[in-house]
Amino acid sequence: MRRNLHHISMARRQPSPASLPQTLRWQLEASAVRVLLALLRGRSHRTMVHGIRLAHQLARPWLQQRHATAVANLQRVYGTELSPAQRQTLAERSIDSFFLSCLESIIQPVDSALVRAEGEGLDDLLALHRQGQGVIVGSLHLGCWDLALRWLSEQIDTLSVVFRPAHNPISDRLLNRARSANSHCGWISQFDAKAMFRCLRGGGSLVMMTDLYSGDSDLQVDFLGLSTRFAKGPAALSQKSGCPLFPVAHVREADGRFRLICGPALWPGEGDEALAAQMAALARWHETWIQAYPEQYYWINRRWRPGDGSGQRLRAMDPPAPRGH
Repeated sequence: MRRNLHHISMARRQPSPASLPQTLRWQLEASAVRVLLALLRGRSHRTMVHGIRLAHQLARPWLQQRHATAVANLQRVYGTELSPAQRQTLAERSIDSFFLSCLESIIQPVDSALVRAEGEGLDDLLALHRQGQGVIVGSLHLGCWDLALRWLSEQIDTLSVVFRPAHNPISDRLLNRARSANSHCGWISQFDAKAMFRCLRGGGSLVMMTDLYSGDSDLQVDFLGLSTRFAKGPAALSQKSGCPLFPVAHVREADGRFRLICGPALWPGEGDEALAAQMAALARWHETWIQAYPEQYYWINRRWRPGDGSGQRLRAMDPPAPRGH
């Protein structure tokens, strides 16, 4: 177990005092963030959908590498099950979805009545919260994760989110303040393991992204038919705290509504085999929703990388749902 704990939180060296040029650069970047936030605040969801499509067309030359990564990932996962044209379309829609996901925490809040929460684990999740049991919500880079976060924060008053701090501390504070305006939760740096444990041991609920790549992790599970490296943090935290891990997906529907789906609790066991089994069960559950909403998954991430031992074909994949391509 001790060997796995460093995967919960990677200790960072204390940052050295910022130089004057760096401070000036941070201030300039933060000014740009302030302008962007001012322009986005209050914009409707529908307006942003159309705006992102237009911006994607204008920014296409600068997004070529992201697009190429998405196409390569789709080729790796689905092979000939998708045509080249279908892969291109899915890659473009995935990029649009990613940008919208990043902005949904900042723009005009979506009416909670448009969010439908469901799933076999939802009642258990809320019941455990009421009983004072700490829980981990295992989110993934699919669809409208910030809208789901807002809905959850209205039901769970002890919700905290594990996030990756921006390199610019000034921009980081601005972005967290903007996110907090649309949800009611705390924010815990991914490097602050002590704060995570305090949250869970005090009966709090912790939201973590669970489809993360880690070059330091030796854990590989079957994900989308390929041997895939996964960060051990969520399962290691579950084992250390004794708290269950609930897989959660969140997607946009074509009619302007949204779905939050909560899977059954994955309770921790002991040892490396139990940790690997918990992450494998999580990956299997996530896969169902990626297959159903492929255009909303984060295909632009370098999920399988040369030389890291991942990417081996373990089983054939059926084509994803045709809605995305």
